[in-house]
Parts: sequence; C-alpha cells; structure tokens
Amino acid sequence: MNLDARSTNLAYGAMPAVGIVLLPVAAMGGTLVVMEGLSWQLRLGLFSSGMSLTLALAWLVGSRMLRTLGTITELLGALREGDFSLRGHVRPGSDPLQGIVADVNLLSDALSEARRKRTETSRFLSKTVTALKDPVFVADDEGKLRLINAAARILIDAESVAVLGRDLASLGLTEAFDIPDNAIFHGRFPGGEGRWAVRHVAWRSDGREHRLVMLRDLSAALGQEERRAWQRLIRVLSHELNNSLAPIASLAGSLASLLEDRPAEEVRADLHIGLDVIGRRANSLARFLSGYGRLARLPQPRSTLFRLDLALSRLALLERRIDVVVLGREAVMLYGDEDQLGQAFINLVRNAAEAALPVRGGVRLNWFTEGRRIRVVVEDDGMGLPDSDALFVPFFTTKPDGSGIGLSLTRLIIEAHGGTVELTNRPGSRGAIATVRLPLPD
Repeated sequence: MNLDARSTNLAYGAMPAVGIVLLPVAAMGGTLVVMEGLSWQLRLGLFSSGMSLTLALAWLVGSRMLRTLGTITELLGALREGDFSLRGHVRPGSDPLQGIVADVNLLSDALSEARRKRTETSRFLSKTVTALKDPVFVADDEGKLRLINAAARILIDAESVAVLGRDLASLGLTEAFDIPDNAIFHGRFPGGEGRWAVRHVAWRSDGREHRLVMLRDLSAALGQEERRAWQRLIRVLSHELNNSLAPIASLAGSLASLLEDRPAEEVRADLHIGLDVIGRRANSLARFLSGYGRLARLPQPRSTLFRLDLALSRLALLERRIDVVVLGREAVMLYGDEDQLGQAFINLVRNAAEAALPVRGGVRLNWFTEGRRIRVVVEDDGMGLPDSDALFVPFFTTKPDGSGIGLSLTRLIIEAHGGTVELTNRPGSRGAIATVRLPLPD
C-alpha cells in the first residue's frame, strides 16, 4: 500500500473519533434552538451541561489516543536505539492509531530478522577467515583494517601491537589492496617476503563498503616448479650430450687403436667412416644447441596490424611436398608479430604434412571467427598423435631426425600473443588437429 492510500485510510479511520466529540454538541445545539417555551437561563444551563458531557467524552477519547501515541513514541525510540525486542499491544477496533502500532511491530520484526542474519553472516565470515591458512585482511571504505586471521597476524607481526583500526598504509598493505584481482606481486612484510597471488572480494555491510584481500605465497610453488624445470632440462641435456659424446669418444678410441696397430694407408677407409660418424654426431649436437638457443632467445613480438588470412594462404604455398587445402575464406585483421606467427603456423603445417605423407593423406587449413577471437585449425590425415603429455616439452620428438623444438617454439610464440595452441586426435577418424586461438584487435 502506498503512502497516499495509507494517509487516506488514516483520515477516514479518525472520523468516528471526531464524530463522538462533535455529534453531541451539534445535536444539543439544534435541540435548544427549536424548543420553545424555555428561558434563556434554562437553555444556557442545558447547554453548559451538554458541553461538560462533551468535554468529558473528548477527554476520554483524547487520553486513549495519547496513550496509543505514547506507545508508538516508545516503540520508535527503541528502534532508534537499536532495541528491536519491544512490541506494542494492538487492541481490536477501528482506532487508526492501532494500525500504526501494528506496522511498527512488523518493522521491529523485520529489523530484528535483518540483524540476526547480519550477525550470523558476520560470525560465519569471521570463522571462515580464521580457519584459512593463507593471510586474510578485511578493510573498510576508509582504508582501515577491521579483521585479520592468525596467518595475517604472523605476516605483519601483529602479535605484539594492536593493528585493528589502523590505516593500511601504516601496515604496509596498500599495494596488496590496490593491485588488481588475481595479480602477482613481490611483497616484503615483517613476517615474510616472496611473490604473492592476490584475491579480492568486496561487499557492503551497514551501509559501508568492505574489502577482503587474501594473499597466497607462491614462492614455494614457483621454486618447486623451477627446480622441476631445471631437472627436466638437465635430463634432456645429459641425454643429448651423452648420445653424441659417447659415440664420438668410442670411435676416437677405436681409430687411435687402429692407427697404433696398422699403417695409416690400410685403415684409411675405416678412418673416413669413423670421422664421418663423428662429424654427423657433432652436427646433431650443434643443431640441438642451436635449437636451445632459439627457445632461450625468443624476442618480444613486434606487433603490427596485418591480414592473417593472406598470411595463412601464403605460407600454405611454402609446403611443396603435399598440397595444403586452404578452406578459410573470411578476411581477418590481426594485431601481432607477422614473422613470429608465420613461423608458428609453418611449424604446424610442416608437422601435419610430415604426418600425412607416409599414408598419402591430406592437410587442410581453415579459420573461424568466434566472438573476439580467431580460431585457426590445421587438420591432417596422418596416423594421429602419440599417447604422450610431452608433445610441447622442449626437445621431445617422435621423429628420428626431429629436433623437438618446433612445437615448443610454436607454443611460446602463440602464448606471447595472448593465445593458446592445442593438439588433439581427430574424433572418429585417423589424423590429428592443431587448434590455435588468438585474440582479435578491438
């Protein structure tokens, strides 16, 4: 019910009470006017008696309304002070003020329920924050710290000093609250230093905005991942170096023994064969080290706006061993390093061609726009992908003469442009699919 309707009902409800007071006066005045044979003294006495009776009735009605107004005032005062436990007694009848008492009771119920839910939410938040092992900080819209957990106390050394209510800047927490959500920053605190991942949550409580920040120390995880990366690299380097140096050392020893036992003219052919093997192994090792250098020295993209569809059509013509069928027809503008992206797509097309050649299969190149991204698909009819999770691991290869660099370099280039690359087997048929997704310019 809107305010105008409530006011109209209140006015109509007050009319009976007003009638109780005015009706006797009007009736008595009319009677005294029409009656004949009465002296003015008698008329005045009767009028005085009637007025006394009317005033008595008015006092009774007024005192009842004043009691009701007093009850309403007390209820509203309790609400203003935050006491939602008081309720007014609602008497049956047509008194409009009783409706106000009932409405104030309903308001008390609603406010009490809202306080209960807010209290439960606050308790739940406090217990959740306390149970978390990562440091958690809660601040209000004035930049003052309102809640922290045990891990946060240790991080900012709050065991010995009071920190609740202090400014974030004085606690060295400004950067943690200012950087974007999901960002990583290097933070130095009294209780620890390292790289921290940040999560933000904001909400309103009691009409004020609050922010929760949770920090997660990534130093251990990054260090462990770095150690695993070094271990993988060392294993690969050891494997490649041993594969090259062991035959070289063995052949060098064998050739030296031959020269000691027999004249050089008799072992000339053996020397040529041995030196050829040593040369090929040395060249293989040089290619391996050159490929590692390409991965380690990949420059930052020099991005420009170019026609991706034209670039893809041109690079398809570079594959001479097999006809690459270009299915894409849509013109696509892309912002990126055309040379680097061209090398990435050449690697994918070359791999597809090498997979399709032994079985006389085909290779197809297509692209599609998907919202604000472009999807490029290279599909072949080869034997499909091996069951391995190491396809993008540097120097991993399934080809006898492969370097294991192409796919690793391709992924580095695509990811440097904000994209992704995925290799899957064709569902329900032979062959593989390479899918590249890149963001389109705004």
